[in-house]
This record gives sequence, C-alpha cells and structure tokens, in this order.
Amino acid sequence: MYTFSRWFCRCAALFLSFSALSAKGQSNDEFLTRISPEQITSLPSNWKLAGTVRMSPFQNDVKTQSGTSLLVGTAKNDQPLTLLTNAKDVRLVLDVMLAPGSDAVLSLGSVGVRIVDSWAKQGLSDATFGSLSGTPALLPAVNACQAPGIWQRLEIVLQSSEAGPALLEKLTLNGVLLHENRVLPNLISSAGTVALKVNNGTVAVRPVGYQLISSRNVARITDLKYKFYEAKTETTTPAALPNLRLVKEDTLSMLTYEVSFGQPRWHAIVYSGNLVVDKEAVYTLAIETGGYASLQIDGKDAIPLTSTSWDLGKKNAAKVKLTAGSHPFTLFFGKSWPRPGLGLFISAPDSKLQALHARASLPEPDPIGLIAVRSADKPSFIRSFVQLPGEKAKRTHCLSVGTPTGLNYTLDLNRDALLQVWRGDFADVTEMWYERGEPQLLEPLGAPVAVSGQTSLAMLSNEQQAWPDSLGDTDFMYKGMKLDTDGNPTTQYQLYGLQVTDDLRPDANNQALNRTITINGSAKGAVYCRLAAGSQIEEVGKGVYAIGDHRYFVRIDPKLKPLVRSQAGQQELLLPVNLKNSTASINYALIW
Repeated sequence: MYTFSRWFCRCAALFLSFSALSAKGQSNDEFLTRISPEQITSLPSNWKLAGTVRMSPFQNDVKTQSGTSLLVGTAKNDQPLTLLTNAKDVRLVLDVMLAPGSDAVLSLGSVGVRIVDSWAKQGLSDATFGSLSGTPALLPAVNACQAPGIWQRLEIVLQSSEAGPALLEKLTLNGVLLHENRVLPNLISSAGTVALKVNNGTVAVRPVGYQLISSRNVARITDLKYKFYEAKTETTTPAALPNLRLVKEDTLSMLTYEVSFGQPRWHAIVYSGNLVVDKEAVYTLAIETGGYASLQIDGKDAIPLTSTSWDLGKKNAAKVKLTAGSHPFTLFFGKSWPRPGLGLFISAPDSKLQALHARASLPEPDPIGLIAVRSADKPSFIRSFVQLPGEKAKRTHCLSVGTPTGLNYTLDLNRDALLQVWRGDFADVTEMWYERGEPQLLEPLGAPVAVSGQTSLAMLSNEQQAWPDSLGDTDFMYKGMKLDTDGNPTTQYQLYGLQVTDDLRPDANNQALNRTITINGSAKGAVYCRLAAGSQIEEVGKGVYAIGDHRYFVRIDPKLKPLVRSQAGQQELLLPVNLKNSTASINYALIW
C-alpha cells in the first residue's frame, strides 16, 4: 500500500492524461467551456476582432480579414487582455500565433508565462517560450516553440485555491511537456485572473477553452458484489465464464482486486453493483488494469473489451452520459500475463478524477525507463514501424533520421513518402527495444508535424487525376541509400523506370529542412511532385505557402508556378516536373 502523496500524484497523473488534447481536438473536447472572442467585452484599444489572420515566418507583414473568430493584439499600450477571472483551479487551453520577434506574457495571477518567438534558438533562457517569471526565472524543459505564423497550442493545469503554495501541475506547448508539478510559492492564491499582455510585435489568439476543476466526489458505488472464477489459462472475454468453475461469491464494501489474494493463479472476476452519480452530466469513466477488462452500465457497453490485455499504467477510458441517480453496472476482469491490478475512475466535466476502488487494488506499475536515441556528431538512423494519427495500419518500412541540429524526419520507404518532421531530441524507442518490443513503434521525442504521407512523385494523365494512394511493385522500387561525408543519407528509388534520389538536409540557420529530389531518365507521361497537402493552402509570402490550418510552411523558388488544386476534400500543392535533357531537380524547404 502506497502513501497518500503517491496516491494523489497517481490520480493527478491520470487526470492529466485525460486532459491532453491533440492539435485539432479542442473543439471536440466536451470538458472545455469555450470563450468565443466576441464574448470578451471591453477590449483594450490594442486588440481587435478578426475572421482570419495570415503571418509569414520571415516577414512582419500581418494581414487580417474581418470576422469574429479570433483576436489580434499589438504592443501599442500596456493594457492586457483579460481572458478569465476567478480561475483558481483551472485547466486552460489556448491557441496562439506569433509574428516574427513577438513577445507577450500570459499572467496567472502574479506569475507570468512567457509567450515569445524563440523559434530555432539554441539553449534555454528566460526568453524561451514557456519560461516562468521569478527570481530566478523557472526555465522550461525544452524549447518547443514553432515558427512564427503557426498556430501553437499552450495547455496549463493550475491548482491555486488550496492553502499554501500554488501548484502548476502541467504546462505543455505543442504537446511537449515544459513544466510538471512546479510549486509556485509567490502566486497570490486569491487572484485567479488570466490575462495576456503583448510587449512586442503582434499576437493572435483563437477561442479560449477552459475547465474549472473542483475537488469533490461525484459518484459512489452501492450494493457491490463479486463472483470469482477459476480458469486454466487467461480469460479474455465474459463469454468464457460459463465454462469456468465458480470458486466463491460475496459482497464487498469497496471495489478491490484483493479478493484474488490466495486464490488460483488463473482466474476471472465479475463485479456488479450500482453506480450512483449526483447529477446528470457527461462523465469520463476509466479502467486501469493488468489484464482484460470491460465495463457495462445500464446493460450497455461503457468501456468495451479490447482485443489485447492492458498493462498497469495504461488506461482505457470513455465518456458516458448519465442521469442523476443509480445505474447498475457490471465490471469484468480477466487475469492475463501482465502484473495484475484493477482500478476504476470517474470524473465529471468540472471535477478532478475520483478513484472508486481501494488503494491496494491498484499497485504501482513496474517502472520502465525511457529508451531514447539522440544524435550527437552525426545523423542517427532507425528502421521501424510508425503509427500515424488517423491511420489504422502501421507503416512498416520506415526510416527515421535524427540530425545533430535537431531537425528530424521519417520517410516511408515503400513509397518515398515524407511522413512527419519534428524539432528537438530524436526518438523514443522504448516500444521497440524494451523486452520483446512487440509494437516496434518509434515515437518522436519532439512534437511531430504530419506532412503529406503519400508518394512525392507521380505520373498523372491530367492535372485533375487523383494522386495515387500507393504504388505497385512494377512502378516503384526502393534501391537503398548512400551517405555523404557528414553522414547524411540520400535515399534512392526507381519510379516508372526513372532513377530518383531524395536528399533532406537542415539549412545553415536550423530553421528549415531542405529537400532535393533529383530525377534521371525519360518519362512516358507528365510527372508531378506533390509538395504538400492540407485542409487549405495559401501563399503568405513570395514562394512561401501555409499548409493546413497554419501547421507548417513550404518554401519554393518564387519564380516557380505551382498548382494548387482541390482533391477529396483537401488541397494539394503540385509542381509540374520538366525533364529537360532527361534530368530534373526539385528543391523546396519545410518550415515549422
């Protein structure tokens, strides 16, 4: 049995895992209350409403269009923009865009979070995005700032209503953890005001999302019973229960896995009772277990059974709308190979996570250290599987390259597709090299930016023909790679009978990843290079294109005339390839 402090930290960590948002997820998060820009009254004179904003990473030319979907502020006076009041225990999600060289401070009472253009700057200082005001300043773990003109997501979880010092539970930027469990002794607990002040340049803000988090119990379990079954091996589903021997059944005062102590090694347990909630709401329910588990409420699947067992430390969660009152539930547990344990959690939209199980029911998971690969003097290479967001199947023939300057990328060698780029440390290979490493998945240590994900070159019969999802064995063949004197790789392919080489190199300023695709041979049709694809593509400067919802930029020679077309609900940036004297070279840069 572990101490209360470890128990609290465990529950807090689980709450934080639920509060994590993807770059596109804020609008779909049911727990967030959104403040639309037009709801913010008494705008300071240096702030204005806008419908869209456009910024370039290299120019201070900020362009806006009329509307009410966002706010744009400048450093014309000292008036801050007040976003929230009475926000003592709060989770805050904020999307910001910076013009080059811009500098602002997000005030949490008397503590300031620096929002500053620290893109591509080496080292950490009080001028790094995410540093906290103080003497001395509290520096972030890394510099996760992306390029000016890109929407960047800042998420903060703050606890300041209790007696004693305030606690900054979490601060992330673009999904990268900058601060965790920081004690802020100088924060005035009675303040609760969140404000944004622009000190230099221009800052844009999209709708603010927040969640006020109370410390209260929102549910209880009554009439709890269990049935314990003996098995000959792991029990993966409740359908197997009729074939098992019922060892014992009894009532319980609290949900606990301790009923298995002293019993046969292989077993299954079914708990039943009533879950009583205090009011109607959309609740988050979560199971943490070593084995198989599922939860039914009111006879319906609340947390369905998964096809594989879970390890301690991993949570299976779902949101369920419940009316006030009592709801019958059934919780199935089947022991598998992982270390056993069982925990059931619940939270309301305005509450912290509440444990519904006994403390001893859920032991600490076995500690697994991070297995990381970092690049030092020369690039590092890893072949692995990669799981992209939104794709069910793994990409199985991937090459990830980590550079000494921290501009990293992943290629799908099955189709010469650039999958993702990221800045900072290279790769987390724990899922590849720990024990059996069954998933064989590489995870970036920085914030990955997904790019097109499809083959970079194709032969199209006309400008409207759909870009191919894949290439056949007769159309495409990977021919290996070679290294230059600095250890940078050049991948080689054969495409439609053409010989292709692909080079990706960081630029001298560590701001962009330059890509050069060279083609040799005679083409039997019109060849195109797909530079990028996204929900929208717009030119924000000469030869500089913002991709998607300002997720990254593509820069090309301003003299070139690429084609922007719409296909299958998205836009594509295509460049016709002119094979002059049976050779062509395509050069462009990715900026994020």
